[in-house]
Amino acid sequence: MNAKSILVVDDDLTVLDSIKEILLENKYQCHTAKDGREMHEILSKQQVDLILLDVRLPGKNGIELLPEIKHFSPDLPVIIITGNADINDAVKAIKMGAFNYLKKPFKGKELLINVEKALMWTDLIFRNANLQEQLEKEFSFQGIIGKSRIIKDLVKVIKQIAQTDANVLISGESGTGKDLVAKAIHFTGRRKTQPYIPINCSSLPETLLESELFGYTKGAFTGAYANKNGLFKAADLGTIFLDEIGDMPLSLQAKMLRVLETQEFTPVGSTSVLKTDVRIISATNADLIEYINKNLFREDLYYRLNVVNLFIPPLRERREDILLLSEHFLKKYSAKMNKEISRFTEGATDMLLRYNWPGNVRELENAVESSCALTSDSSIDVKNLPDYLFGARKSQLKTDIMPINRSLKETMDHFEREYITELLRFCNGNVTKASEIAQIARQNFHAKMKNYNINVNEFRK
Repeated sequence: MNAKSILVVDDDLTVLDSIKEILLENKYQCHTAKDGREMHEILSKQQVDLILLDVRLPGKNGIELLPEIKHFSPDLPVIIITGNADINDAVKAIKMGAFNYLKKPFKGKELLINVEKALMWTDLIFRNANLQEQLEKEFSFQGIIGKSRIIKDLVKVIKQIAQTDANVLISGESGTGKDLVAKAIHFTGRRKTQPYIPINCSSLPETLLESELFGYTKGAFTGAYANKNGLFKAADLGTIFLDEIGDMPLSLQAKMLRVLETQEFTPVGSTSVLKTDVRIISATNADLIEYINKNLFREDLYYRLNVVNLFIPPLRERREDILLLSEHFLKKYSAKMNKEISRFTEGATDMLLRYNWPGNVRELENAVESSCALTSDSSIDVKNLPDYLFGARKSQLKTDIMPINRSLKETMDHFEREYITELLRFCNGNVTKASEIAQIARQNFHAKMKNYNINVNEFRK
């Protein structure tokens, strides 16, 4: 294994030589610099694993150089070297991202312990990043993320049908990712180099939807000042994705059936019949069989569209995917917001797993994005999660009758007891999780339980 490389930045040559000697004796590579200019010169030429940075330097001091180092390499650990008078600067440096600080004078053993800890921390970050990358490769296909059996089976079917031209009907609740499945089918199939054109059938009125799909000729209606190709022409040899197909008007369904049966269509206002070669993928969150029974959807069109049916399960039925998806969105929005958010706390993780996610993956993504925006820490905690995730319990507390006939202390005690009771019920009696959510020490939480005569066993399932 290659020796770790350490850069020491200090203008005191005695300290510099002393540290260098200790590091070399313990099989580390060592580079030295007397100021920020020499430091940057070495960093531009050499790869280092750790920087030992003195606070007091000629020119820019260590506190001023620290942000420059973090900009150059965010994960490069920095240990601040400081004298007694600079202890406040050292604490400030920790808040700015330094790994730790060493107070002069320090012993060789103390130096080596801190160096070893910093390098182990870097290795942990590197292994974690590699693991995350491997997980995404293993459990991600064309943006579809999941390790549950049901998602693995879905991906298997997608890969099979992608090599055919069979029409596909994707069903599932809103927010489950039907558009991702449609894209995956197209971009792994034989038509992947040809156009992929999506359209939402519920977003346009009937006349506009027809002209969008089939095009129109000049003078076909008011405002039609020139001929325009429709999506069936634009998507020739490719794929059209008809989202919310259940909202397509009945009159237009008859024309869609003709396209499916003959691969022919007529632009609005024209008598010319045009040919098209497209694959049709459609999606719905409605029960089309029920629509057929209510005469809202054509049965013959349904069978033409539903050559292959793919059902995407709601997120609550594949809970083993929640954390994998959450980590993916955390990484995405942490980078997008230029933040260094690395994880969810235990309390936040527990909350994500408990919530029912009626809005499915889309709702989960929005929740993680919101949490990333609201945190200023390196982790997402319960306090950063959207309020609605706490659901009925939170609203129930708000509707309690205010006991205004009591003293302020009695009223505060009343609500504190109710809060602790609800929290323990939510955590199934897990005091560690409850105290983390309450953001108080575990022993203090126990003291409050004892004070209010709350038996934790009543909440354990």
